[in-house]
Amino acid sequence: GFTLGAGTAILGEKVAMACTVAVEKVIGDHYQEQITLLKDDQKKLKSTIKKFAADELEHHDIGIAHDAKNALGYKFLTKIIEVGCKTAIQISKKL
Repeated sequence: GFTLGAGTAILGEKVAMACTVAVEKVIGDHYQEQITLLKDDQKKLKSTIKKFAADELEHHDIGIAHDAKNALGYKFLTKIIEVGCKTAIQISKKL
């Protein structure tokens, strides 16, 4: 995560914001999936995850507001980062 953030920051603010948008989208989607899997007897955990998801959405929106979509290669870059994040999530589920 640090390397990805630092690497994109070296390429400029818009690229760093594009990275933020991609990462936060995947994490937000992951949290949403977890929310739908939780049962009614897990209300406290569900509430906590909803707060985390809202934080991720806020970070995503900050990235958009800071011109992420105008980064050179935005669509390609965000797709690659999203695939990497999804892969990391899948690996962590196996461990």
